[in-house]
Order: sequence, then structure tokens, then C-alpha cells
Amino acid sequence: MGALRSVVGTAPAAVLGATAFGTGVLEQADRAIRAPLALSRRLGFVQLTGGVGASTTASLVANLLARRRTGPVLGVDAAGGSRSMLWHAGLPDLPPTDDDARRRDPASTADATAGLVRAGSGLYALDVREAGTDDELGAPPRQATESRWAEAVAPVTRFFDVVCTDWGVRLPGVDLTAVAYASHAVCLVARTDRVSLERAMAVVDAIRSLEHRPIVVVAAVDVGRSGSRAVEAVRWPDATVLRIPAEAARLAAVPRSSRDLTVATRTAHARLAAALLDTRTVGATTERSAR
Repeated sequence: MGALRSVVGTAPAAVLGATAFGTGVLEQADRAIRAPLALSRRLGFVQLTGGVGASTTASLVANLLARRRTGPVLGVDAAGGSRSMLWHAGLPDLPPTDDDARRRDPASTADATAGLVRAGSGLYALDVREAGTDDELGAPPRQATESRWAEAVAPVTRFFDVVCTDWGVRLPGVDLTAVAYASHAVCLVARTDRVSLERAMAVVDAIRSLEHRPIVVVAAVDVGRSGSRAVEAVRWPDATVLRIPAEAARLAAVPRSSRDLTVATRTAHARLAAALLDTRTVGATTERSAR
């Protein structure tokens, strides 16, 4: 808790917001992040349109969990493009993951992690994407199908505390339904403008209507730097909506460490990680503190 208290102690009141969202909430978030889990937890990060920042958000949450949890955390790259989750997690030159035979039928954590690269945070990296089909040399990978994800991830899931998957852009319907069924909790990353948030809320309702009822958290990324006006204006019945600040470090040409981010951004991702792991700790709420 020392590092957490250091952040709280040095952050200005404008960053932490109202007293109710200050030290107490951050300590709750830290407890949720570190708490033992009875079963492995699968977190899916997805966006409805490109350019919102699902990959950046997924990498920051995954690295945070890998640093703070005692058990192993797995980051799975299932999104298309060259700058997906593992790139942002600090592994820009990661080759496609070898299909190690030990991972097909693992009997131990050593088997489940065989052949996997680790980021500086301790995050294990698994790339399940398919090679690009363009004739150009170095074409970016294509996003993974749900069946490819299941083939590579399902056998090893039980050996990890948390599995974080960057699904990239997935359209409502079959694709998004498959993502939801593969996840205990879905992080739907959207812009903070009203149209995007209302569209996201419709998707939240659809996901919640599924038989296994996954937890859904909306990460409203302030890409247009519009502040929290739209987040506060839209009605969010029983929904967890957290505003994530946008800053230049997220758009850098090379992966950036979380140390390069502002206190407000690190705090927002800590709360997001906690909400995805245990909504009873943070509670269903609309973010109204980061103003």
C-alpha cells in the first residue's frame, strides 16, 4: 500500500475529486486488485470503432495486475493491427507465439507458461493473431477468431490468476457475443461523446441479457478531451462507467511506461482494474469525480 498512499498523498484534490472518491476508493481498488480469486478471471477488452484506445487500456490494466498480484497474469493479443495490446505492454518486437506442445495439455504452471515471453511487469504474453494476408512484406496481423482464441487459451486459463484479452474492434452481434461468452467481465471502451456512450449503453444491455450475464464496465476514454459532461448527462441505470483521461503518452511512437502517465490516468486504470475484478468493491456507478 506504500506506493498507493504515495500517489494519494501527492495528487492534487482536483485529480482525486470529491472526498468520497479519494483515499478510501483507491484503497478499495487496491484491495480488489490484490484479493485472492477462487477461480481464474477472464477479462475481455473490446471497442465498437477504431481509434478509441482499447489496446492501450488493456495493456495498462494487464501490466497493473501483473505487478500487484502474486499469481501469474496472462495478456492475450487477439486484435488486428501492429499496435495492439502486447505492443503497448512493452513488447513491440514480440514474434508470433510458438505453439508449444506443453501448453496444449498442461499439468502445471510451468507447462502453461512454456514458450511465453514476459513483459517487464511480469505479464505473460500470448499472441493468438493470424498473419496478415497482404502481399506486402510485414503486413500487420489479423484479429483472431473466437475459435482460435479458445484453442490457444482455454487449456491454460486455470493456471493464471487473470487472463486479459485485447479483442480489438468487434461489431455487435455474433463477434461481440462470442467475446462476451469468453469473458467473466467485459470492458467496453468508448469515446466520451454522447452518441458513442449511448451506443455503448445499448451494447451493455445486450451483453447483460446473455445467459451467463458477464459483468460489463464502460471505459469512457476522453479522446476528444470533452471532459465528463457527456458522461454525466447520459442516464446510466445500474451501469459502471469510468472516465479515462486521454494524454499524449498514449499516442507515442514507442511503448510508454505507466510512469510516463499522469496520476489521474494511473488512478483511473486502477479503478477500472478493480471494477473488472470485483464490482462489489467499487460499486455500480457513473464516474463523476475526475473533473
